[in-house]
Amino acid sequence: MFAKRPTKWKPAFSTQPVSKVVLEDLEGRQLLSGSHHHGGGHHGGHGGGGGEQISSITFSQAPAAVQSGLDALAATDNVTAPTATQLVYLGNKNGVETYTVDITGTGTDTKLTVDVTGTPVTAPTRSTTTFGAIANTAVTNEINAIATALGLTAATSTTSVDVTTPSGGTSVYSVHLASATTTGRHHRGGTITVDAAGNPVGNQRLPFSVIPTTVRNALNANAPAGATALATTSTQLVSIRTENGVTTYSVTFTATGTTTTVTVNAAGVLTSLPTRTTTDFQSIPSAAQTELQTLATADGVTGTITSTQSVSAYNEGNGTTIYTVTLSATTASGTRTISISVDQNGNPTTPPGRGGEWGGIFGGGGFHHHGHGGF
Repeated sequence: MFAKRPTKWKPAFSTQPVSKVVLEDLEGRQLLSGSHHHGGGHHGGHGGGGGEQISSITFSQAPAAVQSGLDALAATDNVTAPTATQLVYLGNKNGVETYTVDITGTGTDTKLTVDVTGTPVTAPTRSTTTFGAIANTAVTNEINAIATALGLTAATSTTSVDVTTPSGGTSVYSVHLASATTTGRHHRGGTITVDAAGNPVGNQRLPFSVIPTTVRNALNANAPAGATALATTSTQLVSIRTENGVTTYSVTFTATGTTTTVTVNAAGVLTSLPTRTTTDFQSIPSAAQTELQTLATADGVTGTITSTQSVSAYNEGNGTTIYTVTLSATTASGTRTISISVDQNGNPTTPPGRGGEWGGIFGGGGFHHHGHGGF
């Protein structure tokens, strides 16, 4: 079982220069629960494909690039390098697969996190500013346009704005505005979230008229034959989803006897939403087959995974597909059902939305920091 987190913990991030991986925290925070020690040095949280989701591996089971990255980070921060049996906690947040080790010493507790390439991952910074202090017209103009379209009160120069800034990435601005009326869909006010380019992000539905021009043009350009293009002043709602690090914009067109939903990304490129399907073991990439078998054996699964074994395939919509297999494993404590996940390249991971034991603390899916003197 995971160690209890002491109550006086205050993180202090490493000041060492490292390459940065962008993490935009637009998904809810999640801590693993119900975790247990078991064979092969793994931890698991209930969920995944119907069994106890394997959410950690040993250092020796991590991809070579991950091992090298964690070793280099340990050397940079002058802490003990991970051992072969050191637990590596798996995370998958906002489209980034992360690997975290917890290195403890006398009076210190250091957690090191890298992505699948071994690049250090740093949590986004969070700050608060005022609307008047935002020197970015793409942001302020879009917030004003959305507020007007939704019947919200206009932001003033002193209106508080929350800012999330990934290291080396695009900042996200979020502002809550009161309703200008006591009736309508937003009579209790609403929260507007846009990125530094002025693109609405997060999960919301907004009128076509306030969607960025590039996205509007792309949606109309891909309307089916027979459908009428939407006017720039159209109030038809566009569904906005930010998932696995990708923001998509979807609108439905109707023609005689047909209804078609068109989805594009912020660049105006047709983009498929994440999908979950079921396939069999023999049909998934060979790298995924090999790693799933290796991890299954290490976790107490006897024999070879059959070619017809059912596998859950989750296409994240960002170029990554997660394959999860649910199997029966035997340990000294008895038989249990486990779920093991890898990506198409055979990298051990967890289903999207999981931050690993440590990643969920910041809700960013992973981080690199020092916690001195305990939590």
